Amino acid sequence: MDLWLKLLAFGFAFLDAAMFVTGKCKEIHISLGTNMTEESSAVPPRDPLLARTTASSLASISDRENDSSETKPPSSAGTATVEVSPGPEDNHSTTDGTGWQRPHWRRVEGNYLFALKIRLPLLFFFFLLEEKYKDIPVNYTYTYNENSKTYSVMFASDVQCDSQDCAKMLQNLQECEHRTVNLSHSSCVPPFKQILLETPPGKYPTKFKLEDCVQPEKANTSLCLRWKNSGNFSCDERKLTYSFQCAGKNSTPIRRVFPYDDPECVTLNESLTSYDLKQLKPYTTYHVTLHASVKGKAERNGTKAKCDFRTNAAAPSKVRNIHVSRKTDNSMTVTCTPPTDLNGPPGNYVLKVLIGDSEKKTYLNDTCNFLVKDLNNSHALIIFLIFLIIVTSIALLVSRVFNMFKDDEKQLMNVEPINADVLLETYKRKIADEGRLFLAEFQSIPRVFSKFSIKDARKPFNQNKNRYVDILPYDYNRVELSDINGDAGSNYINASYIDFVFVYLLGPRDETIDDFWRMIWEQKATVIVMVTRCEEGNKNKCAEYWPSMEEGSHAYGDVIVEVNEHKRCPDYIIQKLTITNVSLKEKVNGRAVTHIQFTSWPDHGVPEDPHLLLKLRRRVNAFSNFFSGPIVVHCSAGVGRTGTYIGIDAMLEGLEAENKVDVYGYVVKLRRQRCLMVQVEAQYILIHQALVEYNQFGETEVSLSELHPYLSNLKKRDPPSEPSPLEAEFQRLPSYRSWRTQHIGNQEENKSKNRNSKVIPYDFNRVTLKHELETSKESEHDSDESSDDDSDSEETTRYINASFVMSYWKPEVMIAAQGPLKETIGDFWQMIFQRKVKVIVMLSELKNGDQEDCAQYWEDGKQTYGEVEVHMKDTNKSSAYTLRAFELRHSKRKDPRTVYQYQFHHWNAEELPAEPKELILMIQNLKQKLPKKNSMEGNKYHRNVPLLIHCRDGSQQTGIFCALLNLLESAETEEVIDVFQTVKSLRKARPGMVPTLEQYQFLYDVIASTYPAQNGQVKKKNSQEDKIELEDEVGKTKQDANCVSSPSAPDKASGGDTEDEGSKPTSGPEGPEHSANGPASPALTQSA
Repeated sequence: MDLWLKLLAFGFAFLDAAMFVTGKCKEIHISLGTNMTEESSAVPPRDPLLARTTASSLASISDRENDSSETKPPSSAGTATVEVSPGPEDNHSTTDGTGWQRPHWRRVEGNYLFALKIRLPLLFFFFLLEEKYKDIPVNYTYTYNENSKTYSVMFASDVQCDSQDCAKMLQNLQECEHRTVNLSHSSCVPPFKQILLETPPGKYPTKFKLEDCVQPEKANTSLCLRWKNSGNFSCDERKLTYSFQCAGKNSTPIRRVFPYDDPECVTLNESLTSYDLKQLKPYTTYHVTLHASVKGKAERNGTKAKCDFRTNAAAPSKVRNIHVSRKTDNSMTVTCTPPTDLNGPPGNYVLKVLIGDSEKKTYLNDTCNFLVKDLNNSHALIIFLIFLIIVTSIALLVSRVFNMFKDDEKQLMNVEPINADVLLETYKRKIADEGRLFLAEFQSIPRVFSKFSIKDARKPFNQNKNRYVDILPYDYNRVELSDINGDAGSNYINASYIDFVFVYLLGPRDETIDDFWRMIWEQKATVIVMVTRCEEGNKNKCAEYWPSMEEGSHAYGDVIVEVNEHKRCPDYIIQKLTITNVSLKEKVNGRAVTHIQFTSWPDHGVPEDPHLLLKLRRRVNAFSNFFSGPIVVHCSAGVGRTGTYIGIDAMLEGLEAENKVDVYGYVVKLRRQRCLMVQVEAQYILIHQALVEYNQFGETEVSLSELHPYLSNLKKRDPPSEPSPLEAEFQRLPSYRSWRTQHIGNQEENKSKNRNSKVIPYDFNRVTLKHELETSKESEHDSDESSDDDSDSEETTRYINASFVMSYWKPEVMIAAQGPLKETIGDFWQMIFQRKVKVIVMLSELKNGDQEDCAQYWEDGKQTYGEVEVHMKDTNKSSAYTLRAFELRHSKRKDPRTVYQYQFHHWNAEELPAEPKELILMIQNLKQKLPKKNSMEGNKYHRNVPLLIHCRDGSQQTGIFCALLNLLESAETEEVIDVFQTVKSLRKARPGMVPTLEQYQFLYDVIASTYPAQNGQVKKKNSQEDKIELEDEVGKTKQDANCVSSPSAPDKASGGDTEDEGSKPTSGPEGPEHSANGPASPALTQSA
């Protein structure tokens, strides 16, 4: 009975396996061992390191210096061996859901060992055969070839496999495959038990990725490996264990010459025990350090051994700066500078004096300073020096004669003429790469053709008539004056004929003014073109050889010059003169001479806009006729600017006649008639630019007398399907989109200050605002000449959406600005104060529907914006516009300033003005508030801007207003207009100016209506005929300077419209100068 109770208790102990089998069974422990063989020789070679891994889950193993056990070295190279000792995992194996113990796989010498323990709980007869059949072996065989990788399983002889599931040997099992089989034993009744066979992963390392994870600074004592499953097998990773083996490798020590980080350090082989240091400096102490180092993940150096030594002395280097000076006829001093390298201790200097091959005397001194006496043969040195001077003089004379008669034609290039249809493309090709092709052409032209003699200009009595010693006329084509009895050289003047159509000469000096007017009389010239100012850059360029308007007339030798008319235009001054020769016996009537002085050529460089020279040519040709004598053209030297003008004139004639130009050939022709014509490369390029301008855009200027029929023809369509000439003219306008940078306005911090993202001022002409106004002596009446203010750096200036726009009276400018935002009202008033603006023109309302066009930047009474106090003093309103007067005071200034604001009403930005006449009347009224032009200032640039125009974006309405203002000025001053060039200039200054054909035609129509034709003549309107009645909104009329209800009197301080007496001529130097090479190359721009 006790025995049965024990059996019953033992059975309940196995209830956790939830497995009951009826019949006679026992607990069976099956140990599965494998002895795998490779049946194919085509196995790929194994990586020695990767082959040691048999796991897929991420893990790390580290062999540390202090906390790791030493790995047993392998038995042979190329074989991975793993030793596994029994551990807790052998006694406490993990069980799966069925109660079966999980297998443990290990790799031994290329084979796999799997221990599979199967616990079969028995309720009955567990004691039968328990000791005899405790373990049942199962053999796995792994087969690898190119086409398959399979396992085979062989059971022991006393283990039976159900015939329905397997044979005695299971074939073609795949790696990580699960196979369920029924097993029985000869001592049990089948079926005995179902078991689950799990084949291990393949033996090749492609299933895993191995990474080196050791840190470089610890690589000398540590090894870190990391591996992870590549995802190519499906085995249960929880049943895998890992082991690794790495072979040891000795490190090779490295020896270096100290310092080891010097560029000249040498790495020595470990077998070397000596090293020679070469190319050392003599008599120099060296410090040498030697140490060994090893290289692993990082380089580590051993203890340094130091050695100091000094090299032996050597011969010093050569002495420097030997200087010999004569003391007497028979003595001299010799000095020198010590050698750079002494190469030894301080020594002595030895001087040996030789006469011929024999040594005369030897001197020894501790410094290089010798006095040599008793030279018996001093005359030999003198004779030698005289001989050397004679030989050198003869060589120079021969070289000069050779150069004089050499053939200058050989250096010329073969440059083909340019057809009109490819003129623009040719210019772009030659100007590319910094004008390399232009430079090559220009430098190939001889400066002077030596085959033409220059004798008369070099005569002693003529040299004081030359301004520059190297710019002289050739003898064969120089202008000869009539001889004056008893005056040697009286027939000479520095002037040359050019094709006998032009006379080119240098700018007259005070000594040659009489000869100049004698030449004008004798050559019967009626047009004088002066392409310079009398003074440029504080240098005298030309004497003022005509009388002033106040003087009236002046006698220059036998020629009396009288000034009849003086007319100043933006780019030139026209004077009508009458000359009379009083030396003639018979009475001869005076001759009319027109003097045109071009004033827009800058001191350095060339005019930025080549259109200015085309305009000058039109004026000159308008005064010249068939019966006139040669046109006299001069600048300062009579070659650079003068040659540029005549080159443009001649090439335009060729372009019109032959539809092609030969600029290179013509400049060569000019230099054959006068040296250095077209003096610098920039002038050579300017000729091409002027031809491109003319060929692209043609003549667009029209006089007022021809305006009405001209405009009528512009609007005609012939045939009706084709665009009108006016439309074609508008389409030729360059857009100039992105032709200059706009970096400042597009910066992130400035984007919120722009109303229209498409209207951003260009960087080159944007209006800059200083952060702080300097507390200087500057006041309302101080000089406003340009300084470096406009070139302030970005760090000292603030951004505002405003641009400088050229006015008709160049170089004066206007400001085109957008309507201020609420955030920029303070900057707006700062700009007005800093630029000394006199008149503000507002062309928009505050709002256009729900959209704000302009923030109200004024209030009744006084308002303070930053450092500027704005006080509105007066307001008057008409039907067309409102006129306001403001008084501005700055916290750092004493004097107040008066600023007028004209706000024009009823002009929508998307439309044209409904009443153009009222706009014209407002322009005529506001011009009375602007400073008067001072003819004495010439082309001086100003930092002050008297006029500011703004609309919503500073372009739509502003562009029309600026163009209209410039056109009206041109019509009043010159009686001509050029709508095309006016709009083209505005587009270059600011984006979005006059963008539509309707606005372009509007400009023509307004000028035509302002100057109506009457009996074939244009009737000029008197500005005083049209008056505007202004209503005083304040309720009272002010009689002081702030009153704006009546026109103010002209400002006497600023001068009148007529030109005052010019500056007195400055006498030239006593003798001739060397000519300058001319201006530097210009900054070339290209039309879009």
